[in-house]
Amino acid sequence: MEALLNKQLFIGMEDNTWFYSGAETPPLKGSLEAVNDYMNLRSEGPGGRENNAAIEASCKSNLALLLGGKPENISLLSNSSEIISMIAGSLAFRPGDNVVVNRLEFPSGILPWLVLQDRGVEVRFVEHTNWQITPDNILECVDERTRLVMTSHVSYLSGTRLDYRGLYDRLKRTEALLLLDATQSLGAVPVDMNETDFLVCSSYKWLLGIHGLGILGINPERLADFMPRSVGWRSVVDMFSPIRHSSYEFHKNAQRFETGYPSYPTVYALNHSTKLLLDTGIDRIENHILRLGDELIGKLEGLGFEIMTPKDPLRRAGNICVISERGDEISELLQMQRIYLWGGDGRFRASIHLFNDSADVDRLIDCLSEGFVGQAKEVEKL
Repeated sequence: MEALLNKQLFIGMEDNTWFYSGAETPPLKGSLEAVNDYMNLRSEGPGGRENNAAIEASCKSNLALLLGGKPENISLLSNSSEIISMIAGSLAFRPGDNVVVNRLEFPSGILPWLVLQDRGVEVRFVEHTNWQITPDNILECVDERTRLVMTSHVSYLSGTRLDYRGLYDRLKRTEALLLLDATQSLGAVPVDMNETDFLVCSSYKWLLGIHGLGILGINPERLADFMPRSVGWRSVVDMFSPIRHSSYEFHKNAQRFETGYPSYPTVYALNHSTKLLLDTGIDRIENHILRLGDELIGKLEGLGFEIMTPKDPLRRAGNICVISERGDEISELLQMQRIYLWGGDGRFRASIHLFNDSADVDRLIDCLSEGFVGQAKEVEKL
């Protein structure tokens, strides 16, 4: 298979093989140019600020198109962890309430809820079966005291894609809100912000952006009255109100979650990369990722590796995870060959994006077969 996006569009891709998108993607040359635009426009004073506002609006519009939502329901904060912690601190928990998370969740999706335990909030963990978790598994832990369910669309650990739409359809019949982390899916497969209450995503992974932003999407259907417990000049209607020393009014839209300016270099870069994704087409990207994933899974199994990620294309996205207690060592050895993937947590993970092709898969497989002997769950270096 040929790549959907030419590697020449990226910096430094001439001599490496990049399966590292689940951690971060290679930098786009266009993103570097976009950041330079931001720096140059700073010299225009007020004119630069006007351009910042236009680029921010464009970026939010691009994200809204990717998410099937509206720009006014999207806000830009510093990072995903900040967003999740903000939501955790803003919910009006009472002793005896509970939050439902799962064992395949990234730490940023677990730690903010653990902090609440000293307030009498129970954290309920959904257990996995052979690295798989279903909506039914999650719903079994939900009761009348569940305030929120936190889950990733695609697991960073196993690569499993969750049917969040089916989960949300049933959660809407309860009082429990859904917080969906799309960090491992947005930019790779379709995501709909109307099928969750909160959506959070990082800027530097599948969206082809750089570090510096956390993306928050809100669905006003059940969140019209939800207000943050943090406030700043940007989250209020009139920061120079004559009664600003005694009162304030939050914006009605998602801007109420933005306490100050976002990282504008990141906004400029993300505006460029999201337009690139939209021009390519998310459906085309998904099809490419899944087909190339089929190739990789088949060849890994041919070497004797045990795949953690489901083979069913409807239950996975770009992350292909392989069971191995020596995953960190494998990733370090491959890095010496300029093949980048993630290793650790009892597995290694090869992440496929739109710039990958069959030649990348073959190079990875050749290095694994030359340097390692696959023996079921264990891999021994020759």
